Amino acid sequence: MEKKFINLFFIFLLVSVEFSLAQNGISFSETGLKAAMEQGKAEHKPVMLWCYATWCPHCKAMRETVFSNAQVADYFNKTFVCVAQDMEKGEGPALNSTIKISSFPTFVFYDTNGEIVYRVEGEFKQAAFIAEGKNALIPQKQWPYLKKRFEEDVSNSDNCFEYIRALKKGGMDASEVANRYFATQTDNLLLSETNWMIFTNGISDINSRVFRFVINHQKEFAGIASPERVKRKLDYEVKALLNPLVEATDTVNYPSKRSLAAQIHSFSTDSLIFNFDLKLYELTRNWKLYSETCVQSADKFAWNNHSQLSEIAGNLLKNSVDSNSAKKALELAQRSLSLDEEYDTYLLCARLYKKLNDVPNALKMAEKAKNLASKFGWEGTEAIDFIKSCR
Repeated sequence: MEKKFINLFFIFLLVSVEFSLAQNGISFSETGLKAAMEQGKAEHKPVMLWCYATWCPHCKAMRETVFSNAQVADYFNKTFVCVAQDMEKGEGPALNSTIKISSFPTFVFYDTNGEIVYRVEGEFKQAAFIAEGKNALIPQKQWPYLKKRFEEDVSNSDNCFEYIRALKKGGMDASEVANRYFATQTDNLLLSETNWMIFTNGISDINSRVFRFVINHQKEFAGIASPERVKRKLDYEVKALLNPLVEATDTVNYPSKRSLAAQIHSFSTDSLIFNFDLKLYELTRNWKLYSETCVQSADKFAWNNHSQLSEIAGNLLKNSVDSNSAKKALELAQRSLSLDEEYDTYLLCARLYKKLNDVPNALKMAEKAKNLASKFGWEGTEAIDFIKSCR
């Protein structure tokens, strides 16, 4: 009876501890990384630094559903000294100047000597987060080990890729590692699955030897990887190259970077360039270049997108610089109607016909807009007013 009571007592104790951890979650220190390092050295425990921002929804989700989990809390509280740092407040900005966090959340693991040995970024589920905590303790998965193996034979593709994969998992730039490796590889060695993976994770300079080799051998790499993976990589680099310039309306540097992107010569990247061109010219109100770009390329890159066709035609209606652009706008609006019959597009065609001094066709389009509105029980006031203005 006494033995049974003792067993029940220990079961109750274990359940109580688990419940307590579930309530409290991971015990994150808020006293800063330096204090956590000193505590880790005193307790012979590695340190896990949680880098977060108050606005980050993924950080909030992990705090609410992962850190509070009993198993997660038990593992991390026993294994690490855990410290949290808002990277936008207090010591955060100064710390970030050295560890360079690019997204939230990021988890940085230090050994007892204060060296970064592992790092991961992103939102994790409970089991996956525990798995990453365990990975951080495996020497063969830690950065120092992977770096040492790479340094011992820079030409070894497998060692290079494993090191790059670990760096990328932590949100780090791997271009230096990739460039050192590819410097050991002649062109006739580049066509391989491992080299594709090293390229896609480590090379972003479109003007580099390896990138230009990929551009010139897109079909071969599509056979090694897949057409979709090749497309995704090339599209990503064009977006990364041009989008910041467009958002900043940087008309000085855009032309040279655009010229680099145009050397890829794929329909997908050319389509992206077309759209970046239009956005930049619209933001800077350069309607002459906007019009020229639409006249030259809208048929190729927007022909099957009815909403984009209508948007372009509307911009040309308001800002056309000559009759050619107005005629092109009408052609695009009519194409949009053939893809999807819409009240606004009928009105757009009516206004374009009127701009081109073709009142009879303008009235026909306005009547169609009015009839479509009537069919769906809409007021159609704009169409009625337009018809009155033309008579």
